[in-house]
Amino acid sequence: MAKKSKYLDNIYVVLVEPKNPGNIGSTVRAMKNMGITHLRLVSPIEYRDVIEQKKMGYRAQEIIASSEEFETLDQALSEMSLVFVATSKKGKWKKDIIYPEKAGEIIMEHSINEKIAVVFGREDSGVTIDESQAANYCITVPTAVSYPSLNLSQAVLLILYEIYRKLDAPPLPVLPKRAEKTSYERLYDNIWRLMKGILIREPEKGLFHRSLKRALNRTNWTNADIAVFDRFCKQVRWFIQNHQREDFEGEPDDPYLPGDMENE
Repeated sequence: MAKKSKYLDNIYVVLVEPKNPGNIGSTVRAMKNMGITHLRLVSPIEYRDVIEQKKMGYRAQEIIASSEEFETLDQALSEMSLVFVATSKKGKWKKDIIYPEKAGEIIMEHSINEKIAVVFGREDSGVTIDESQAANYCITVPTAVSYPSLNLSQAVLLILYEIYRKLDAPPLPVLPKRAEKTSYERLYDNIWRLMKGILIREPEKGLFHRSLKRALNRTNWTNADIAVFDRFCKQVRWFIQNHQREDFEGEPDDPYLPGDMENE
């Protein structure tokens, strides 16, 4: 189990605004059965001392005791390298949809040295479009009906089982550590500032902004890779600022002007 623990210890289950204490209890019970101990909750209902939660989460209260709460999903994912979002709905902004078995393979490739989040949305409405943009991959559970209705803990158990099952497969080579979400968010912001500097006519969270996030989330860049693109964006903005056109409305005290890449 020691070998398995070093893989499982980097996997985090994230619940977005869970509304039923019993579902939280059932979730931690499923987690314990699959050897995963890290639980994060975004704006949850009161659950720690609720009888229903304790009943459903029998013999898994140590996970409740160490669980962490956050106000937003971005905060809960800040130090993650890879994010998987469970969803039953497909749509324009939910691309790279995979089944739990494939998710297990990808997670096992990265979990030896990277923090990985598996996100489950609200019981009644799942995740929003904006929240889904945090995903590197979306996971869907195939079912026999057109409109599946899995209980939260059922979905957690099915997906975590596929992750746990992959631990018995032959060991995979260790991949370079992917940059954390905070580094990617900085790069999104850096590129967006550059695009505004060249007068892009695009609203915040519009088509380009969402497409940019989706494109970058498909990469496996390290912190060093992101630093290269950070430097590129800074250098272009510096050039624009020091060779201004009359119609340029940049920010003269832009904090992203070129600096020492070793400090990034």
